[in-house]
Amino acid sequence: MLPASHGHLSLAMGYHLWGVTSHNEEVTEQLSLSALGEARLRPDFALPELEPTQAPGVFAEAVQTLKGTPSDAEVLRAWGDLHAACDLALQEACRFLDAEFIPSKNLDDPDFEYPFDRKLLERGIFLTVVFRYRIDAEGRLQDGEFIEWGPREGTRQIAAKYKAVRFRPATLAGHRLDAPTQIFMLLGPMWVTLMTPGKLEWAWRRANSFPESGPAWTNLAMQLAVHAPDDPRFPKALERAHALAPLSWWAATEVAWQRVLAGQYAAALMAVRPAWHRERPHPYVLETAAAALFGLGCCEEALKEQERAMGSLPKDWPQLEQERFRGKLKEYQTACVAPPAAPAPHVSAGSGPR
Repeated sequence: MLPASHGHLSLAMGYHLWGVTSHNEEVTEQLSLSALGEARLRPDFALPELEPTQAPGVFAEAVQTLKGTPSDAEVLRAWGDLHAACDLALQEACRFLDAEFIPSKNLDDPDFEYPFDRKLLERGIFLTVVFRYRIDAEGRLQDGEFIEWGPREGTRQIAAKYKAVRFRPATLAGHRLDAPTQIFMLLGPMWVTLMTPGKLEWAWRRANSFPESGPAWTNLAMQLAVHAPDDPRFPKALERAHALAPLSWWAATEVAWQRVLAGQYAAALMAVRPAWHRERPHPYVLETAAAALFGLGCCEEALKEQERAMGSLPKDWPQLEQERFRGKLKEYQTACVAPPAAPAPHVSAGSGPR
């Protein structure tokens, strides 16, 4: 490791931005030497195309398969079927995945040295490495590829380290399976704190250098949402983040909110649906679903989701936000209980940037 005179090396496995929304909420960067952040991905094979009426039967069949002694291929097929049913808003399938899928986990704590040019470290330069790979049913790393990388030699050192790491394979209802995952690594000096212009510059550099990286575009969209929500490039960055990282509830919800504001309610509901039907959706997910439902004329459902959003707000949530949620609920109540003979008061499903 680096000598003490150089300070501590931040090897953050995952550039964590917790609780980021489009409000004036600061991004929290979780930097840790020992944390190993492995993000579970969706199945990387084509999911079956189902009609909504087929989802309950497919879900029941998958659960029944997993109760027995399925082959590796049958476990993978059940995993895909469960995701397809969940995507069609079958909450039982979503809850089953949340409860029964356990992602792979490393069993070692690699001891990294800063693998790139030390002059970069001394200048306070941050580097991001995103390594996507598979862990097979035996816990072996397979098919590794870099989505973001630094200088070639340093990247090779990281890959070599991970080939020697032991992993516990992912499981579904207790059955091992071959599943993809990825590691995010933020490498840089812990003594450097980036100010807002530096964060935005670094985020743009990542996205432009690695245009196919979901993590890079998601980070850029988050930074813009917090620090420059009026930037005309924000909507396109957000759409790109959602396209490359469809499992990001934040990107999906923000894209859906933009569509609500544009009056595209069905498209908004489609974007937010996967996050909406998870076990414990975020208050903004519920609020966005409510706005889309209201725009589609589904008053009863919109009221229900806005009430759920209110009930899920943490006690320490900003007071102004609590009042906004409460005000929107009252608007929906007023509009939805108006007598049929009288025109309901005009209520916009969306109310501008959050």
